[in-house]
Order: sequence, then C-alpha cells, then structure tokens
Amino acid sequence: MVKVKRKAQPAPEADDSGSDYDVERSFVPKVTKKTVQEEFPLPKQIRKSTAKRGSGNQESSSSSSEESDDDGDTNLPTLTKAQLAEILQAVKSNKRLVLNISNVDFKTAKEEIEEHFRKAGRVKSVRVPKRRASGFAFVEMLDAEGFQKAFLLDGSFLDGRQIRVRLSESGKKKSHQKILLLEKKNAEIRKLRKKNRTKPEATEVTLVPKVEPKVIERDPILDKKKPKPHTKKQIKAHNKRVSMKAKFRNLAQKGIKV
Repeated sequence: MVKVKRKAQPAPEADDSGSDYDVERSFVPKVTKKTVQEEFPLPKQIRKSTAKRGSGNQESSSSSSEESDDDGDTNLPTLTKAQLAEILQAVKSNKRLVLNISNVDFKTAKEEIEEHFRKAGRVKSVRVPKRRASGFAFVEMLDAEGFQKAFLLDGSFLDGRQIRVRLSESGKKKSHQKILLLEKKNAEIRKLRKKNRTKPEATEVTLVPKVEPKVIERDPILDKKKPKPHTKKQIKAHNKRVSMKAKFRNLAQKGIKV
C-alpha cells in the first residue's frame, strides 16, 4: 500500500467579532439638508394662487417679477399736502381722487378692497373692471386726507398678494398721452416718497388713528368726596365746646352774668 501524504490545510482565520455567523454591515444614510421652502411652507391659498399664475400665463409672472424688482424699497412715507396739490394740478382733468390698485387677486371682492382702504380714510367707491388681463381695481377716496394716507398702503398685503397703489385718473377710457402722463407722475411720486424719509411733514402721517382722551362727566352730587371720619381727639374737643356753650346758656337764662 502506498501512503499518500495529505497536505496540511491552513487554519481558519480568527474572527474578531467572535460570532459563528456573518454580521451584515450597517450603512448610515446620508442626511439631506432641507430647503427653506420645506422648512417654512406657504399657506395653501397662496400656493394655489402661485400655481395658477405659473401654469396660466408666463407673461403675468414676468410682469409680477418686474413689479417686485421695481418695488425694492418698502414702507416709504407718503407725500406732503403741498406735493399732492402740485401733482393734481398737473393732471388738469383729474377732479376726483382716484387710485389704481394693481396685483390684486381675481377672487378678491369689492367689499374686501373697500375694507382694506378704510384704514386710510373714507372710501367713496371701488370699481373692478369685468374684462381685464391682470388683477387691478380703482379706488376713489372721499377727501384729500384719505387720499394722502392711501399711498401708505402701497406694498401692503391683501388676500396674500402685495398690492401696488398708484395715481390714476377718472374716466373709463384713457388716451395714450394720459397714460404716459400718469406713468411720469407715478415715477415722480416714487422719487418724492424716497426723499420724504427726512421730512417730518410726511413721516408723521400714519395709518394709526389718533385716540383722543375720553372726557368723563362727573355728577356733582354722586361724585362728591366723602368726608373723613373724625378722630377721638376731635370728638372730645367738640364735646367740650358743646358742654361749655350749654353751661353759659344755662347761666344766662338764670340771669347770672359770667
């Protein structure tokens, strides 16, 4: 019999884990940073309106972006009374105090626009054209004070939309020259409002109503001050005076002179 030499098999490598089975490696998932829109989502109404605008017209989105670029400065003061008088004199046919409100939501009703502009003053009328390519309306103020304060609503939010307040003119149809004149005047108004940041006449005009102190009418009988109660010393002194007067009165009655 021939003996066959067997080769020595290598010893199995020692497992560091000390377990009899293979352990699956755990993979750590990568942490993705959230965007600002994901962390702070917009309300449903605003998301729907922006989605409709984006899908409907690209021109309206481009015009709105141009408007937002133009309105770099917000919270500007209003015009002074003298500046308003000069601008209204230049527009000779403008006898009424009319404002053009743009970037208005199509769902916004007249009553909502009127309520929004009541913050500035008394509103005479609100007109929303039926046939229009973009959201805008016309607001007529009743007096010059409300017309002056209405410019402070430029850049304010109405139904989630940032509206623009501009000078307009009465009448439904306007010629090309009138439109150019209004655009020129609105550019002047914008420059004047920026300069008025240092003028107290313009900065003192606010939308916050002045609260006058209430005058309380008092009843002369019911609101009389109650007298303080007498002390013991005052009562004793009073009793002494009364008793002394009584004694002298009795002596006088008896005919005795003191």
